[in-house]
Amino acid sequence: MAVKGTKPSQKTYTASEAREHFAKLLDAVEQGEEVVITKYGVPVAELTRAPNPDKVQIPPPGYLEAQGWKIKMAEDFDAIPEGFEEYI
Repeated sequence: MAVKGTKPSQKTYTASEAREHFAKLLDAVEQGEEVVITKYGVPVAELTRAPNPDKVQIPPPGYLEAQGWKIKMAEDFDAIPEGFEEYI
């Protein structure tokens, strides 16, 4: 059943159905499906696969500067704060 505001490729479940079949929904999401959970016919949540931390792209050196960011560290940023000497 298509719910207004969802994509045709998304499967929709009521909150009660989601609670009852949560493990099944997680398996579906793990396989790449998108799941929408509705409450009284209104979409309230989407389940999608979490990003793979091994595939997270790290911006190349100079990227932030090219975007207009200026990063300045305090000269004493690595100094040990007073009272923390015993933890070192």
